[in-house]
Amino acid sequence: MLALIPAPLQTAGERAFFGELARWDTGGSVRAAVVASLPLVDGPLGRRQSDAVLLVPEGIAVIRVAEVVRQSGVVRATPEGSWTIAADDGPSQVLQLAGGGSTPLDGLMRAGMDTAVKLRRAGLEPGRIARLTVLVGEVTGLDPADGDLGEGDHVATLDPRSLLLAIARASRHAGVDNPRLWTTADVRAALEALEYPGRGPSVEELNGEAFPYSPYVLRRPQLLTPAAMNAAPKATPPAPQAAEPSPTPAPNPGDPLSATGVARAVAASVASAHAAAVAAAAPAAPAPGRTGQRDTVEVDGEPAPPAGDAGIGGLFGRERESAGATDGPVPPPSPRTAVLPATPGAEEPRVRPPLSPAWGATASGNRAEGGPSDGAARTRWVIAAVVLALVVLGATAAGVLLGGGDEGATPGTTAPVTESAPSGPAPGEVRTVDGTAYTLQAVQVDDTCAGHAYGQVAEFLAATDCTGLARALYSASVEGAPVVVSVSRVAMADTAIARELRELTDTDGSGNVSDLLREGVTYAGGPAKLSSAQYASAVSGPTVTVVETAWANPATTGSVAALDKAASDGLALPVPPPPGG
Repeated sequence: MLALIPAPLQTAGERAFFGELARWDTGGSVRAAVVASLPLVDGPLGRRQSDAVLLVPEGIAVIRVAEVVRQSGVVRATPEGSWTIAADDGPSQVLQLAGGGSTPLDGLMRAGMDTAVKLRRAGLEPGRIARLTVLVGEVTGLDPADGDLGEGDHVATLDPRSLLLAIARASRHAGVDNPRLWTTADVRAALEALEYPGRGPSVEELNGEAFPYSPYVLRRPQLLTPAAMNAAPKATPPAPQAAEPSPTPAPNPGDPLSATGVARAVAASVASAHAAAVAAAAPAAPAPGRTGQRDTVEVDGEPAPPAGDAGIGGLFGRERESAGATDGPVPPPSPRTAVLPATPGAEEPRVRPPLSPAWGATASGNRAEGGPSDGAARTRWVIAAVVLALVVLGATAAGVLLGGGDEGATPGTTAPVTESAPSGPAPGEVRTVDGTAYTLQAVQVDDTCAGHAYGQVAEFLAATDCTGLARALYSASVEGAPVVVSVSRVAMADTAIARELRELTDTDGSGNVSDLLREGVTYAGGPAKLSSAQYASAVSGPTVTVVETAWANPATTGSVAALDKAASDGLALPVPPPPGG
């Protein structure tokens, strides 16, 4: 947890809150996130609306540190109306907060809207903004116990378990319908837009808090909209029409072929070859109901580059518009050619010498015998050379476009097709995530989710089956105690259905995808089932990842925070790609 305090803290509640965060240290050892002190004061009375901003890779949340004055007991928080507090075996009283009021939700709502306006004004799309209230004082408990009030409102105390749970739930709320993680450049731009007065975090610091590196700000509306619409079926673009060659005048026996006609014929041939190659290499239309575009951010593996060559967000494509280009046809690119190595001992090709007076004299002799004239002979040789050049250029362009332009490829030959081995980790492999070594113990891949889920999740998958399911069991040692990590990766038909599945699995009591232990798969030293498990989830395009972690030996355990971190680490652990994923 990286805490940013650009100015001295003003209230006792703020000092207690940031003091607790300072105990967690930086990096992902407890929780990977950035909390910046950015007080928002509204109205002539100077009432606090929020005190800080929470930034996690999944999204953003505003935080209000509320001090409970002259009261103690269990706080009952509600989405509407005043909050109350009741001491042990005592009557309930209206909660009294420092600065006035008995509930911080109205102020937090305005703070969230103010934050969204500032970010959008700076060209950033914040997505869903969560709201977190941290109660400071003699608070002995919360009602509801998990502090989830719904609709993005969460309540926590300074107890590390309560605070970590609230931050995790706020992160999940902000991550819903969020097609792209926040990157290092996004965080730095957001802090600048929110008028952060101090030194912003470095790229290295943000990398240490699990924010993926990017030198570009990716949370632009024009970049997020295509990522959010990747579930829509893509229409097959019409094949480009081959440009018809410009008509060339018939050669006049008395006039040589003009240079303009030669250039025009060469350009037309290259354009025809380029259009035909593009049409032949055009990808097939995606199957109905499947997305034709993957999310930029994947849970594991390198992100796939965007299709096309317009550059990031079409920046390089807009250069052509700013230069005043018209909507006419774009000239084809020059074909690439491969330089073939010289073969030792090969005979040099014979080249016909250029036209000379001696060759002209021979032609004159032929003319005397009824052959073509001197000008017609020149025309005949020039036309033959042009035809040969057109054939070579057309073959080169088609070979480069269809064959990928591999260096050293011999024209007219087809590269052998090799089948790649199935990708994915094998049992026994060790992967290190944030300093913890995880060993793969068991793995299983299925082409259906039927019979591999329970509760409401099973009912959901019975109505809308997945296209593939990949599950794995990892083992690790956390705080000196053995831990089992269950990773389930579910491939759905499209992104919208995947997000519905994730929302359902995130809901308490709704069931889940069955881990391998539940289906009888285990390993030496592993438990028979998950007990008191911690949970984490993520969605990337049409794929949902669900992680559950538990202590392998209930008699030997560590802190809940360490187990929760292992669940977050599990999102980065690889499994074989599920069928259809």
